[in-house]
Amino acid sequence: MDAPADEASTLYHRVACQVELAIESGALRPGDRLPSVRQLSQQHGVSMTTAMQAYRSLENRGIVQARPKSGYFVAPRGPALPEPQFDLRMEGASFVSVDQVLHEFLLIVDDPLAAPSFHAAPAPSLLPEAKLQHLLASVNRRHPEYASRYHMSGSMALRQEIARRAVSSGVHLRPDEIVVTNGGMEAIYLALRSVAQAGDTIVLESPTYFHVLQTIESLGMKVIEIPSHPRDGLSLEALDFATQVPGAVKACVLLPNFPNPMGSLMPVENKRRLVQMMGERKITLIESDIYGDIYFGDQRPPVLKSFDATGDVILCSAFTKTVAPGYRVGWVAPGRHFLKTQALKFRTSVACPMLQQEVIAQFIRDGGYDHHLRRLRAALKTQAHQMVDAVARYFPPGCRLSLPQGGLMLWIELPRHVDSREVFALARLEHIGVAPGAAFSVTRRFDHFIRIQYGEPWSARIEESIRKLGQIVAKLAEVDPEIRQPAALEVVRA
Repeated sequence: MDAPADEASTLYHRVACQVELAIESGALRPGDRLPSVRQLSQQHGVSMTTAMQAYRSLENRGIVQARPKSGYFVAPRGPALPEPQFDLRMEGASFVSVDQVLHEFLLIVDDPLAAPSFHAAPAPSLLPEAKLQHLLASVNRRHPEYASRYHMSGSMALRQEIARRAVSSGVHLRPDEIVVTNGGMEAIYLALRSVAQAGDTIVLESPTYFHVLQTIESLGMKVIEIPSHPRDGLSLEALDFATQVPGAVKACVLLPNFPNPMGSLMPVENKRRLVQMMGERKITLIESDIYGDIYFGDQRPPVLKSFDATGDVILCSAFTKTVAPGYRVGWVAPGRHFLKTQALKFRTSVACPMLQQEVIAQFIRDGGYDHHLRRLRAALKTQAHQMVDAVARYFPPGCRLSLPQGGLMLWIELPRHVDSREVFALARLEHIGVAPGAAFSVTRRFDHFIRIQYGEPWSARIEESIRKLGQIVAKLAEVDPEIRQPAALEVVRA
């Protein structure tokens, strides 16, 4: 007979406390494997259910971590470095002139020797490649016509699965409200063209994903960068100030859930206030939720569109960061801007490959996607802690780093006189995948920041790369800023 509820609660709490004491005393160190659930139950004379509850309570507090098919391990130490400083400075609207260093970065982003990779994506070993290949062959045999016909509206099966899954993020969509796109960036491109034109001003969080800056530059639009906190995301106070003049801002492009490069998470109440504020000011919100499924907490965070009462929040996403980067399958739910967005899609890329859409639709429908996501989130959470622990161990004093709650990136602040362009120039020679902070803004405020990703399983080679990267930063930090040489990469600005 099971123990009464109160007694069971006391038992698992007692077991959890004893495990925690062993960790705090140093008897168990970060990375050590813990006894199996069965062994723990035998050691403490409790049921396996109680032992499992003990481990789960420790996992929720970040003291231990579960690894798929491997058991429980002592979690890496928390960051010994503080989080990056929150810079509230804000500049007026300006046309985008993307830093030349971004061009240099994109030229070497496919470096096959880089560890960690330059790409902000899960490693192939974490993706369901074999399953997708099997589905691809099956769908291709059954529907050879997918290769010989246009399907301009996209896969109905995929749109149905997207609409069904959207419920978990707080949104109710109909399949006919969704436009399939070639990746997440085409979704943002179509959304911007649907609501704004050349010369209009777009609000962005700062720092922001560099391809968003490139897209806005290509459309001849201006930007206002709104400061973002590394933990809570966009500053609503700064946004309020920047959008007070009616008609001055046409739209906002935001990633409230684990954006590239910071990995922050906007609190739910802030999301509600944000949507209400922009609705009252008639400013369209363009939301990318491309990282929303990669959360490390207990619950999937809601999207901004879940608070949308007017249809003026445009929701964009893609499967490129979770299941198949090379398939380039994305989507946009344009709300009241649907007809214009659909027409723009027909006039730009016409249609998307049907075969890949049907494969992903079947993968979701069969339950493979949810199973894959559970494993992916667990692996990335572990890898994030391992990367945080390594940066804290190898980087010099004066550095700060974010502790992401999801996503794929770590945002690191270096001593102020260390130029991220120089770090990037030296790191690339060692095949270390670093993105310079200068690429994530049209201002100079992030010149002393870098982004690294943790999408690959931890290895001795990656640890050695982080050690070398720490040495590069330490060497540059030692140079007197008054006698510094010019940056290794020249900066071209308009």
